[in-house]
This record gives sequence, C-alpha cells and structure tokens, in this order.
Amino acid sequence: MILDSFRQDVRVGLRVLFKEKSFCFLAVLVLALGIGGATTQFTVVNAIVLRGFSFPHPEQLVNVGLIDPKASDQNNNFGVGQIPTAQDYEDLKAAQKSFSMMAGYLSGSTINLTYKNNPQRYTGGYVTEDLFKIVGVSPALGRDFTAEDNKPGAEKVAILGDEIWRRDFNADPNIVGQSVRINGKAATVIGVMPPNFKFPISEELWTPLYNEFPPVPRGGLFLGANNRAPAVMGRLKPGVTLDQVNAEFVALARHLAEDNPKTNRNYTSASVQPLLNAFTGVQFRQTVWAMLAAVIFVLLIACVNVMNMQFGRAALRAKELAIRGALGATRWRIVQQMLTESFVVAAFGAVAGVVIAYWGVDMLVRAINAGPFPPPYWWQFTIDGRVLAFTLLITLAATVVSGFVPAFLSARGNAAEIMKEGGRGNSSRLVNVITRVLVVAQIALTAALLIAATLQIKSIRNQTTLDYGYDENGVYAARMGLMEGAYPSEDARREFFKRAVRALRVSPQFESAAMTDRFRMTFAPNGQYEVDGQNYLTDRDRPRCNFESVSDNYFTTLRLKVLEGRDFTIEDTDSKQPVAIVNASFARKYWGNQSAIGHQVRIFNPAQPQPWRTIVGVVPDMLMQGPFDQQTESAGFYMPLLGATPATQFCTIIVRPKAGQRAETLGPALSRAVADLDSNLPTYFAGTPARFHKEILSGSRLIATLFTIFGVVAFILSAVGLYGVMSFSVNQRTQEFGIRMALGADARRIFRMVMTQGAWQLAVGLVLGAGGIALLLGVVASAALKNILFTVDALDPTIYFAVAALLTAVAAASCFVPARRATRVDPMVALRYE
Repeated sequence: MILDSFRQDVRVGLRVLFKEKSFCFLAVLVLALGIGGATTQFTVVNAIVLRGFSFPHPEQLVNVGLIDPKASDQNNNFGVGQIPTAQDYEDLKAAQKSFSMMAGYLSGSTINLTYKNNPQRYTGGYVTEDLFKIVGVSPALGRDFTAEDNKPGAEKVAILGDEIWRRDFNADPNIVGQSVRINGKAATVIGVMPPNFKFPISEELWTPLYNEFPPVPRGGLFLGANNRAPAVMGRLKPGVTLDQVNAEFVALARHLAEDNPKTNRNYTSASVQPLLNAFTGVQFRQTVWAMLAAVIFVLLIACVNVMNMQFGRAALRAKELAIRGALGATRWRIVQQMLTESFVVAAFGAVAGVVIAYWGVDMLVRAINAGPFPPPYWWQFTIDGRVLAFTLLITLAATVVSGFVPAFLSARGNAAEIMKEGGRGNSSRLVNVITRVLVVAQIALTAALLIAATLQIKSIRNQTTLDYGYDENGVYAARMGLMEGAYPSEDARREFFKRAVRALRVSPQFESAAMTDRFRMTFAPNGQYEVDGQNYLTDRDRPRCNFESVSDNYFTTLRLKVLEGRDFTIEDTDSKQPVAIVNASFARKYWGNQSAIGHQVRIFNPAQPQPWRTIVGVVPDMLMQGPFDQQTESAGFYMPLLGATPATQFCTIIVRPKAGQRAETLGPALSRAVADLDSNLPTYFAGTPARFHKEILSGSRLIATLFTIFGVVAFILSAVGLYGVMSFSVNQRTQEFGIRMALGADARRIFRMVMTQGAWQLAVGLVLGAGGIALLLGVVASAALKNILFTVDALDPTIYFAVAALLTAVAAASCFVPARRATRVDPMVALRYE
C-alpha cells in the first residue's frame, strides 16, 4: 500500500510539475548545480581520502616516523614524523613486535638508466626487499627482490614498471635477464610489475635501497650522498590496534634517544598512522575537506532557494490544498504529496547533477593529467557506488530541506478562511517570517562561503606573485645527478662539476653559467645555525634559516651584485678555509650597520659538528624557499658548492643566454653540452625558474579556480534567491500596500519600506555569516589554517568589508525591482486582491 501510494503521488506530482514548467525548470537547475558540485567534490574526497589502496587489507598498512615533541609541525613533517638514519629503521625493525613485516623506501627518486646506449632519467623507488611483499603485489614477469639483492656490493638488479616496459622496452617478453646500466653500473632486469602499479606514488622502476645507498653509522655523514634515511611502512599483525603500536613505538623511540643521545636525543616520541594519511598529508586533506564543505554550502543555498520557491508555489496552490482538505485529505496526506513532489524535483536535479558531475570529473581529471607532476597512481576519480550513495543521501536531504517546511505549513492552513473571498490563509504571516529568516540564512551562508573562498584565492595569489629576487625568465636551469656507479668518489664528482662549469662558461651559447643545490630553483635546504658571539642555552635556542650551496659566478649569472666583500671562487674549499656569504637581511639582523665580513657562522648539527665559516661577502636578499614555506624572515647564507665536504651528488645547472637570445630556447644547447661531457648522463627538470614556479603551483591554481566557481555559483544563487523572496513578499503584501496608499502613504515611503526590509535581512545575514566564519577561522581552526593559507590573515578586514560591500550591492539590486513594483500598486485593484 505504501508503494502504491508513493507511485500515485509521483504520478500526481509529475502532472502538477509539468503544468508548472517555470518552477520545475528553475528548481531542477538550482538543485542540479548544488548536487552536481557536491557529487564532483565528493568524488575527489573519495579518490584521495576514502578509497585508498587496492591492496589486500590496506587498513593494516601504516607509516612509522619518529617525533620531536618540542619541534614545530613543519619540522615533524606535520605529524608524520621522520626516520633520522637508516640505522634507526634497522633498530626499530629488530625491536618491534607489532608488525608482521616492515620495509623502507625512498620514493620520487632519480634513477638514471641506459638501455642500448640511450640514457634516460626515471622517477624510481629505492626499496628494501619486503616492500612488494608488504603490499601483496608480485611482479607480472620475473621475480621479486631478495635480501641478497639488498646487500651493499651485490650485483645490481632492477624491476621495471609496466608503463616504461611497454613504452621504452617495446614490451619485450624476454626483458628479464637483459643487461642495462643503472646509475653508471651494470645491472640486470629481474622483473616487470603488473599494469597500473606505481607504488608508492608514481614510480616507474625500482632497485634495492642498500645496494645503492649502504647504511652508514648514525652521524656518519651530514647531507652526504649516502646518508639516505628511508621512509618506513609496516603491516600490522591481525588484532593489533593503532593505539597499541603507537605506545610500543613511543617506548622504542625513547630507548633509541637514551642509547644514542648524540643523534636521537630530541626524537623521544613516535607517530604510527594509516599509510594513506601519511601519503596525503594533513594539509592536503584539510584543503580537500574544506572544498567539500564549500560545495555543501552551495547546496544549502540552492535548497534555501528552492524552499523559497516552494513557499511562493504553495501560496498559489492554497485553494487547491484547501479543497483537498475539505474533501477528506488528512494533513499528513497533503504533506506526503507535497514532499513527493519535492522528491521528484530533487530526483530530476540529482540526475542532472550526476550528468554535471561526470562532466566536472572529466574536466578535473584532464586538468590534473595536463599538469607537470603525475598524481599518485592510486587516485581514481570515478563516480562509483559510494559516490552515488552520497548523491542519493544529499538528494533525500535536499528533498527534506527544500520541501518539508513549505509542505507542513501549507497543510496546516485554515480551509474555511482560505475559501473566503479575499482570505489569505492563516499561515501567511508565519510563511513571511520563515521566508525572511531563510533569506538571512542564505546571505549568511553566502557571506561565509565568499569570505572563505576569497581567503583561499588570496593565499594562492600570494604564492603565484612571490618575488624571488631575480629575473625568473632570464636564466635556464636543469638538474643532474652523479651516481656512484660512474662517479664513485667525492673527488670524481668534484672534478666533473668543475669541468662542467668551465666548459659551459666557454660555450658560445651561454653568457655565464653556475651551479646550485637548490631544487628546481625553488627549494633550498634549511636548518639550525650558530653565529659567533651569540649565546645559546639549549639546542632549541638555535635559530633556523635557509642555506644554499652555490658555485662561483652564481650571483653574477642571476645578475645580483655583491654588496660587500667578494664572491666565491672555484678554489674555495672546506679543506682550506670554510667560507660563507650572507644575505643583507642576515647581516643586518646580527651586525646592523657594522660590517659582517670576518664574522663566522656555521650549521648546527650535534650529530656531525660543522666547521665555522668565515663570512667573505654580503649579497642582496633572494627568496630561498618556494611558495609553501611561510618564512617569517628572509635571513640566510650561502656556502661553496664545488669545494664542499662531502661532495654533492645532485646539482642544478643555471645558464644565462647571450644578448638577443631567450632563456627558454637554451634546452637543446645545454643537453648537448652535458652529453659532450658524459654521454650517459641525462639532464632533467629543465626550464626557466618561472616555468618551475608555475608548474609547482599548478595544483594551487586549480584549487583557486574551483573556489572561484563555488563562490560565483553561491553569489548568483543568493542574488536570485533574494530577488525571489522580495518579489514573493511584495506579492503577499499587495493588499497591505494598497490600503497604505489609500490612507495617504506615498510611493517613496512604500519604496523605503521594501528596501528597509531587505536591508535588515542583509545586515543580520552579514553579521551571522561574517561573524561565524571569523569565529571559525580565527579561533576554532586557526592552527589548521596556518597549514592551508599562505601569508594570509584569516581575519583580514579588507576581505570581510569587500564581501559585505559586494553582497550589499547585490541585495540592493535584488530589492530594487520588487520595491519599484510595490510603489506602482493601484489601491483600487489591491483592495480587490484575494
């Protein structure tokens, strides 16, 4: 009987809605925008945060990191923690009892591979022998790594990813056993992984970790080529909880700190968390959830709009509903019929919304794939069962939110009163109050969403407009790495870099050339340091700054003049006299108007004490970190790259074009120049610094675009909703206006009455919306926002006033037309109003 009644209500609802085509079209369109946006964004949340890995029992996969309880979130990798050395991993693995297996890995690493005299640089993973076993995936061809493969000095082996096997090895079925060169050493391909496997992130091939980077004793090398501490993951034993394993690893961390105070004394705690959380990061998850919340706000605004339209529609159907009641229909039966009509509208909106979502997801995937960095391979943006269930849930919510109150109030109307000539129904006053409250809610939601979206957009704009202190389009840069197979000693690496920089400087293609350890000309190392003459009571009192290792001629290549003292020379080495160059902010911070030349500075590393460096020069300030590190000050210093101990393994080459040339055209010439020096050495991450910075922020620009769309849609819906409610209010008060005008009220007073009504609704809505979002962003979520907003004050008054001014303008425009219409009411016609 329930199903029969529902089918009957649906048939009646469809018949009624098809007669009211304008209402049906507008309501479906409004809900489709809200549901489509929410479905699209939930697809993103599902792909990134909820679905996770497709491995067996992925809930057992966890990340392990050591924590310094007194360090900042950033230094603790935002709660993920870190493993200081490979020896820490080995000690934890030997002592723990909660995991069935543990593995260490370096992801996103450079692996140079030469096959048939064709050198290529791949994004690869250096892994211990248990990595694939932990995730439960075996090679499709060949075999897995063994403990023997992972030993230092063992024959080098590699496992290829399916994609490069098909693309670069012609899907050779006999690839297993073939010889290649990896990082300058002879190696053998022992396997090929299954299709669509690129774990951990987007790796293209894998090779044993300790075979490439033999573990060294704690503190053995500072920033050296071999001191590669792996990320660590484990698979929980059945029945072991996260709380239990966290307690165990906190105790293990304390034992390590007690046994190794020189290197581990600060790491007295640990963090074990789901591997998916560690991979996505708290900042990114907060942004993704914030975007979903923004879209839900848009959906709520859409529902309020439809609710207001339902009130207007119910007023027009008052007699019909009264007749139904007079013929015996119960109040619940009328509510059921009207809710069914609301469900039909919401269902049409959901269907259209899912179509919009398919289009939106497709556009989003195209934008992500067109970016410079491949997304994690396990992100699968698909509208699956979970997403459709979410869509059904919000459709039902939209039905109730947009339809229940109008249906309930319409059903409780006084039939006798409504049937009287001129009767208006006893719910009219309550309906007017509710519609006005809804407008206030709509303005509040829109104000909150616009403020949040503007803060996010301003944050991303701050990232994209950073001044790095030099012409980012004036030089060309490329990365290269000297692997130990071809360059086994520090002297060999130093000599190659010196030979390379000399060859580039005499090349007719380039005006000047230099080298730096800054990654993609964006990210320089940072850490604690000491200055002579300063007293530090504890280790934590040492300040932090950025420090960059550069060759001679670096500042000249960037067209920066040395302000005081001298530049580095190619003969500056740590073995002779360690030297440094500081920037102007550093010099001003410690010596004011006095000269910094001759003073000393050094990196603070208690595990491996660093030499004091004599300051020989001062240079202009230059941004040494990219658009994610919210630096509080720009102080920093530079060290010689080519004379460093230990010798660097990776560097970024920068070259400046001759007069009349554009920097972005130098790629082929730079590649040929490096190939002439070493035909097996590929260059990668090539381009101008401006291009690097644009690529790094591609994801941020996409987020800014989405927030802009959310804000624009909310703004339009709010304007339409306010106009609709004011029009409805004027229609409901036509008789009142007629009486007032008959009693002597002029058009100006009627106009002012209508505009005043809109003004107080706007004022209350702005106070609630702006006040609520200020309380949320400035107090409740202020700590989280430090990880999301880049150099933006969450309580920036200019943003709040700008949003208030914008909504005031749209409210005035939305109220103007209904107010003008109210002034043109004919009293004689109005007094006959039913």
